[in-house]
Amino acid sequence: MWFEKRIQSAVPFGGADLAIITLALAVVLVYLPVRNYDFIRYDDEKYVTENPQVLRGLTADGVLWAFKTTEIGFWQPLPWLSHMVDVEAFGLKAGAHHMVNVLFHAVNAVLLFLALSALTLPVWRSAFVAALFAFHPMHVESVAWIAERKDVLSGFFWALALWTYAGYVRSPRPGRYMALMCCFILGLMSKPMVVTLPVVLLLLDYWPLGRFSDRGLRALVLEKLPMFIVGAASGLVTFFTETAGRVIQTAPLPSRLINAVVSYALYVEKMFYPARLSIIYPKAAETAPVYIVGSVLLIAAVSVWAVLGRRRYPYLFTGWFWFLAVMLPSIGIVKFGALEFQAMADRYTYVPYVGLFMAIAMALPSATPLRKGISAASSVLLLAACIAASSEQLRCWRDTVTLFSHAVAVTDRNYVAYNNLGTALAIKGLEDDAYTAFETAVRISPFYKTAYVNMGNILMQKKKPDEAIKYYEKAVSIDAQLPGAYLGIGVALLSMDKRREAVGYFQRALAIDPNLQAARHYLNEAVKINP
Repeated sequence: MWFEKRIQSAVPFGGADLAIITLALAVVLVYLPVRNYDFIRYDDEKYVTENPQVLRGLTADGVLWAFKTTEIGFWQPLPWLSHMVDVEAFGLKAGAHHMVNVLFHAVNAVLLFLALSALTLPVWRSAFVAALFAFHPMHVESVAWIAERKDVLSGFFWALALWTYAGYVRSPRPGRYMALMCCFILGLMSKPMVVTLPVVLLLLDYWPLGRFSDRGLRALVLEKLPMFIVGAASGLVTFFTETAGRVIQTAPLPSRLINAVVSYALYVEKMFYPARLSIIYPKAAETAPVYIVGSVLLIAAVSVWAVLGRRRYPYLFTGWFWFLAVMLPSIGIVKFGALEFQAMADRYTYVPYVGLFMAIAMALPSATPLRKGISAASSVLLLAACIAASSEQLRCWRDTVTLFSHAVAVTDRNYVAYNNLGTALAIKGLEDDAYTAFETAVRISPFYKTAYVNMGNILMQKKKPDEAIKYYEKAVSIDAQLPGAYLGIGVALLSMDKRREAVGYFQRALAIDPNLQAARHYLNEAVKINP
């Protein structure tokens, strides 16, 4: 069939070798500074530096734990295993852990280039899409953050699945379909966001593969039915593990829908103008009607244009709905974990932006030598700007203080960022600066319990247990199931020689969190003193 001939002629070996080598080396060079960067005290401790299972390296017990645990909410065995392998190989040398992310990102860019070329996109346009993917500053977070290994790992299986699918379309044999399913399952084991892959494959069937005219929508959906079934099962696992483990949505549906549509528009804006990037974008107390209306009009207008103009601009149809579909699990309609307090995140764009990049690449004119020259020059300038912006954004990830200092500088009322900045400053021994940061956090959000606990901890370091207890009690008044606050009160009472009173607070902390070893230690000390 005609599309099989196109695929066979598009397999990108030979003249594209130089592009592949250049792309991979450029990624490594741009991200090379991370070899001197530290762990970030924001999830890196949960995934690596303070995780007892990961710190043991790759062990039989650790492998079983990785496949059973839903720690940090999601079922994600492959990222856990990759962190264990890193610890086994490098110990806690942060630079080596960072460079593994960089190497994955470089491989992902190359695989994306190979996949798009095999899916019949022209080689230079495929290279342009892969380069935008590699160097867009919105993707710095996924690469520079060790805890986001799940992004680069799931991106690897996503790109590999696209390349495998091109081979399957060329020669639809059961073995190739099984290989595609394996990539899909491994991607889901890396990050649940991969659940949208079969929808993207249908979009690729429409364009550039043109399979709708030969097979029809019904046949193509049935072809991917096993993927939809596996994806649905993965979605249920994700929902129930997150429900049991941490936070599930508390905001009303209209609020979630408003946040979703505004976030979609902001993601589009930041693709074209990636300024004031932050690790955390706090949710606004309310959104001005003009932003809501503007966002709805933007999303609706482009969607209608993509549908009505799908024959003339099929790449817009595929690229736009790729973006909308792949972003959907992270857009905030159902809120998990960090989505409870933040509106959006740069890392969520790692795969969704590829659709928009495809649409941009295909929209560049190339009919005449003059237009080809203009397209080439525009592409080079755009990539140079992306590399410069990514290099600048990368500097923010040098350490925790730098990262959160930048976050509070480029966002408004970012109480979570102030709290994390305070924690980092406290670790450096800058207690007064840390206390000021925590004070700012609770001034912005008076019900932010974590900052009250941290303020109590700072006052304990300053040997002011009476004042510290007031803040611990404030935290408990907000959340009566806060073991760290009860631990803090117990330690403060113990330091004031009120041992019998302290015992009750340690017991309360352990009743909430039996694994809180500090509470167990202090309880044992208090009991020894008061047999």
